[in-house]
Amino acid sequence: MTRILVPQLDANTIDVTVTAWRKRPGDAVREGESLAELTTDKAVFDLEAPASGTLLAVLAAPKSVVPSGYILGVIGAAGESDAAAEAENAAILAAYRAATGTAAPAAAAAAAAKSAARVRATPKARRLAQQRGLDLARVQAETGAEVIDETVLAAYLER
Repeated sequence: MTRILVPQLDANTIDVTVTAWRKRPGDAVREGESLAELTTDKAVFDLEAPASGTLLAVLAAPKSVVPSGYILGVIGAAGESDAAAEAENAAILAAYRAATGTAAPAAAAAAAAKSAARVRATPKARRLAQQRGLDLARVQAETGAEVIDETVLAAYLER
């Protein structure tokens, strides 16, 4: 069994984008044959198969950004598998994110949800809500309107 790794292209390239796969799991591949197209910030290149056999697994979807050393896929004989590859990729991604300061997908999703949950409101409406002990998100949910103006908040208080 042979792992298909993201090569270290040069000292300044730390990650690549998997632009497209030319083969699918289950396809036969020959050593040196083009498997995928990878893109860096400066160039596009073909990733060649490091060995002949069957493409057993693809571990990086098209359009994903992965660091050097990441296991893109596995070539081997039908029925073989590389159970440790995904765990190793998780460790590689964690080290990459720590080094680059990028958020993990779960953290990015939580930040996006928090941002989406933020209610648009004028400073005056925020002060009024704070003085009255009101949750602007709840006001927005109950009125179905954005609390961008103190008049919406005042109308809510009159109910």
